[in-house]
Formats: sequence, structure tokens, C-alpha cells
Amino acid sequence: MQESRFTVFLRQLQTDLKGFAWFNVLFFLFRIAFILLFGSQLVQGLFTADTATALWIGMRMSLKTAGAIMLLGAVLSTVPKLFFRKWKADTIRYYWYALCNFVFTILFFARIPYYKIFNSGYNLMLINGKHDDIKAIILTAVQEYGLLWRLPLALLLAAILCVLLKHWLRTPTHAFVTHSRKETVGKSVLILAGITVFWVFVRFGGSFGYTHSVNWENASRLRSNLLNEAVLDDGQALYRVHSMHKRMKKTTEVTFTAEELRKKIAATGGNPDKATIDEAYRHIITEEKLKTQPRHVVLVLGESYAQWPLLPQFDSVGTYLAEKGRKFAASPQAMQTQYMLAHGTGTMPAVNGFVSGLPDTGIYLNYEKESYEETYSAGIGSVMKQLGYKTIFWYGGFGAWQNVERFVRAQHFDEFRDASSFSEHKGGNAWGVPDKVLFDNAANYIKQHTNEKIFHLILTTTNHPPYTIDLKAAGFDSERVQKNLPDTIPTDANTLNELGHIWYCDHVMGEFVEETEKAVPDSLFVITGDHGERFSFAKEMDLQTLASIPCIFYGKGIDPAWLPEKQFGSALQVAPTLAVLAGRKGDTYTSLVPDLLQKQDFVFNHRLWGDATGMHEQSLQEPEPTPPASSSSSADTGKSNTTGNPADKNISETDHNPAKKFMTAANRKQIEQLRQIAAWRILKGNRIK
Repeated sequence: MQESRFTVFLRQLQTDLKGFAWFNVLFFLFRIAFILLFGSQLVQGLFTADTATALWIGMRMSLKTAGAIMLLGAVLSTVPKLFFRKWKADTIRYYWYALCNFVFTILFFARIPYYKIFNSGYNLMLINGKHDDIKAIILTAVQEYGLLWRLPLALLLAAILCVLLKHWLRTPTHAFVTHSRKETVGKSVLILAGITVFWVFVRFGGSFGYTHSVNWENASRLRSNLLNEAVLDDGQALYRVHSMHKRMKKTTEVTFTAEELRKKIAATGGNPDKATIDEAYRHIITEEKLKTQPRHVVLVLGESYAQWPLLPQFDSVGTYLAEKGRKFAASPQAMQTQYMLAHGTGTMPAVNGFVSGLPDTGIYLNYEKESYEETYSAGIGSVMKQLGYKTIFWYGGFGAWQNVERFVRAQHFDEFRDASSFSEHKGGNAWGVPDKVLFDNAANYIKQHTNEKIFHLILTTTNHPPYTIDLKAAGFDSERVQKNLPDTIPTDANTLNELGHIWYCDHVMGEFVEETEKAVPDSLFVITGDHGERFSFAKEMDLQTLASIPCIFYGKGIDPAWLPEKQFGSALQVAPTLAVLAGRKGDTYTSLVPDLLQKQDFVFNHRLWGDATGMHEQSLQEPEPTPPASSSSSADTGKSNTTGNPADKNISETDHNPAKKFMTAANRKQIEQLRQIAAWRILKGNRIK
């Protein structure tokens, strides 16, 4: 006898729920495995209330991902089965779930090296990656991150999981039989009501309303970055990327008028009466800082040249790893910030920031039409050209990467020299030549043009996977480093090799600076990095250690007293500071932000902000005012919830990390306005009309 539609539906629904349960368990196991793999980083240890909270919140988050998988599976299988009895619902559902098994298993295996690189689950760097050199990325994945064994292992595990999944889906289902139409209707109403309640529960992540819901925005409730990242399964992490990218694009949509633009310019320190944005932020130099204008100005933009080896807490190993950088920073003719925010977490965002002089908007200027039709006056090439310097961009990689050669040439760089133009380019890898080759070519050029006024931006490549420098031949003392490693740094061979490349990059950079200084004594140097956030510590560290870059101004005549005490800054301020140092009275330059010689309240970049107390995350929202104590609802007090679990407090209540600080509404508004001005400049051009 043919089963009724009611019975068919309930059998199919039970199988759908099996899939829902399967993926919840799978994500839970992946979450545990992820925490165990990186558990040594947890300062408080593995078995803590925070770990339990992360697992609990993560389980609630995964209800959404598993629910989405189940929903699509039901649309492809259960729904058609109600109308077409011969529809192969079980087969279609299995193949859909099997595909998801493979996708999420591969994503989990890929997340492990991804976290090692970025100290994060999948994030906005995926957007950057789509523009990158795919061949170089694959070679790096093979040479440095075990693609050739990780991928087969992931596929094998996924295949095993699919076998188990098939057995699980084939377990018996219960046949619900009704004996009358009235009974069928009654039970159908109850089941539909139950399904509605179920989907509300899933939609809000184990809650029945927004007040106590969990989502990627309020999931960062713990002191540990590792645990906060573990909360998000890979589906939720990818949704975070999508949401942030969408939000960033929306934030920089130019939907405001020219009159509104003028108000934003006035609110951010510009002159709203000017005809163009560049003119609105034009500054006149009224005082000459350096008595003699330097002939050669050199900005060394070091690949992953992070600040942490220069910090006092890493003296035991940093005095060797960053010997040259520390030497220049300690010189009486140098000044440095206490910390510096990079333009972004990748090299191209850094290049975009320096070459345009605009705050990060999520728009890739190197692919925008405007970048090739008009120059950005705030860009460092434009600033130095206006001061009378010839401009050269030196790159240890290849000019075709991310349109970098074409982009910088369009933005007031007279010459571009890359690996293909060097007299020697052996010993490199897919990303470019060793830094020594790059610096040797730049040094030789400077010796041949000692009497010219030239600005050099030197972008290095070596401190980047795959780490292929022959460190022993270069003179790296690995035993010395190993003996002096603090317990916050891993002691494995891969980490030691990475530390060796940090030493190498600092060492050859230092030799170049010393050699150039001898050839042209009045040279001015800026030593900084394109980004931090790439080194994996044994223990979780503070934001300055993880993300800050150094910024050292070094050269004849530099007075460290010019910088305000304990000055902090952003990479956006390098260009105006160079203008103030190297410019002559009456010279002009364009900048949307003040130079570093001025005292300031706060700075910002793509995701962080900083003030005198340190570096903080922009994503932390100021909590709502505390409601009156007389209110008795759990939504008002935040002390209890529908589940009764103490982990389910509002994010403002669970934020028990004293290092976290909320940004003021005024500062947040200023960041938004500057980004909107930058978006107008990129998308609509310079004129205010």
C-alpha cells in the first residue's frame, strides 16, 4: 500500500533532521580539534570555563550553518518528493550532504595553515587573495604548508565521513500513520508549528529572539583570540567575510551630495571652500626641520617587518633578530613611534595606502579606472615629486603582480625597478629575489647618482613563505637564537627558519642603510613594514605584539624631540611627515591626516584604532546604557536567558578583557567620514561638484 503524503513527509523530515544532527556533530568535532591543535597558545590552559563557553557558543553558531545545509537539502529532496513519488529524494540528499562533507573537511584542513599565517579564521584577506598571484600562492602552499599531503588527507577523511554519513542516513525512520483526515490535519498543524519554532530557534542560534541570539558580530566574547575564532565554524567564517565585504562596500558607496561632501571635509580638518579634495587638504610648510635638504630619501617597506622583535619584552632574542633596526632606532639621529598601525594585513593594501595617501576603503585602487586617469596628490610619489624629487619604486618581486608596476607609474613614480630588471636575480622563489639582491641594486644605483635628489620606495619580498634563503650561508646563528627564545615563541624547526628570515631581512636592510649613509651622508631613511600579524607565537599576545609595525625616521639632523612623547601613528602619516622633514619653507603637500610631529588623540587603519593607551579593535561596539534595575526581564538585565546558560550573556557583559577599549562615537564618525571622502576621490574623482 502506498504511503500517504503525510507519512512520506515525516519520513523525509526525519532524514533531514539526521543531516542537521550530523553537521552539528561534525562542526563540534572540528571545533574541538582546532582548539587542541592550537591549545598551547592559551595562556590560561585548555580546560577552562572560557573553553567550555567557546564550545557552547560555537555549537549555537553552528545551528545556523547546519540549518542552512539542511534547508537546501530539504528543498532539493523532501519538497519534490511530496509531488513526485518517484523522486530520488534520498539519493539527491545524500549527494548534497556528501558534497558539504567534502567542502567543510577541506575548509577545516585549510583553516589550520590559514590561522598560522593570519592568526584568524577565514577573513577579508580572502578578498585580497583573489587578486593575487595564484601560481605563487599554490607554490607557497606546496612548499611551505604541505598542500600535497594536507589535501589528500582531507579528501580521505571526507570519503570516510561520507561512508559513515550514508550509514547514518539509512538508519530506520518511524512511520507516522493517521487514520482519518481530521487526525492528519491536526497533526499537520502541530508539526508545522513545531517546524516554525525549530527554524526560529536555529535562525537565532539557539534562542528565540535577537536579544539573546549569537552571530559572528557578537561571538567574540572571550579573552582569547583563538577561542573567539574557534567559535566560528568555516561556514560562519566565510559568511563573516561576505558580510564585512558587503558592509565595507556599502559604507563607501557614494550616495551623498557635493554639499554633504563639503561638510565631511570641514568636519575632518579640510577646507570645504576649495574646488577639489586634494586642494581641500593642502598644507604649506612654514618651518624647515632639516637644515640641509636630504639628497636621497629612502623608504624601506619591509615585507612582514613587524615591530615585535624591537619591543623590550623580546630583548633576549630581538637584540639579534632586529639588531640593525634596533641600532637605528636607538641612534641620537633617529625618532620612532611607540607603535604604528599598518595600512592593512597584506602587501597590496600597504602599497595602495602609500601610493594614494588615502585611508583603506576596501576598494582596490590598483584596479580602479580613476587610478590611471588622475594622480592622487596625497600619495607618497606625488608628495615627493612636489618637493622636487625624482621618484623610483624598487620591488623585489615582479611588476605584473597585482598591476603594481602600471599602478605606481601612473601615480608619479618616474621609474620602476623589479626582479626582472636586476643584474642578478638568482636564489629567489615564486615571489621574487632575495632582499640582498634588491638592496645591492638600489645601493649601486644611489652610488651612481649621489648628487641627484631622488626618493626611493623599496618594497622587499624575502620575509614571506616559502622561506627559501640559505640562512647558514647568510651567517644566521641559529644556536644563539634557540638558546635565547622566550616561552612565548615556539622552538620547532619551522619557526626557527622563519626567525632566521626575520634576521636576514633586518640584516641586509641594515647593511644597505649603512652603505648608503657612507655614500650619501645626508640621506634620510624611513624604516617600516607593510604589515604585521603573520608570526605565530606559542602564547596568545596583545595587539601591539601581533599587529604593530615599527616606524623609524633615521638620518643626519633628525631630532627625536620633534616627536611628541610616546607618539603613536598610522602608516598614512608617513608621507606628510616626510614632507615636513624634507620640504623647504613655502613648499606644499596634500594629506588627509596630520603629520607625526603633531600631538594627536587617535589613529586608525582598516580594522584597528589606537590612542595613548594602546591598540584596539574597531569592531568592538560601545555597550548600550544599563537599563533601570527595576526591570525584571532577562532581556533587560542580561543576567539570564532562555537557555539559562551563563555563557549566553550579552557581549558587553562578557567582555572581561581589561585591554579592550571602546571607540568614542566622535572618532567612529571621523573614520567613517574620511573613508567616504576617500571613496568619492576614488570613484568620482577629485572635483567637488
